[in-house]
Amino acid sequence: MEPNMQKPDNNLVWAILSTVFCCWPFGVVAIIKAASVDGLWYSGRYDEAVQAAADARKWAWVSAGVFVFVFMAYILLVVLMAVGIAALE
Repeated sequence: MEPNMQKPDNNLVWAILSTVFCCWPFGVVAIIKAASVDGLWYSGRYDEAVQAAADARKWAWVSAGVFVFVFMAYILLVVLMAVGIAALE
């Protein structure tokens, strides 16, 4: 990487939002990765900074994806339970 490149977005906002609203274990990983981007960039480790930013984005998406999957599974379980209870009556 060239030093005159623009610093990558650390995706810290998305990491925090995914931690608060989605699956926090994966969100915490995203926060840790996002927090390391600026330090890596300013110490001249440009490739590692870009990789950490990409990892932060990836883990924020994983957190959101796990939340959506669990939420949909919960809705499906509630619907199946309601159908089962209605069938018993």
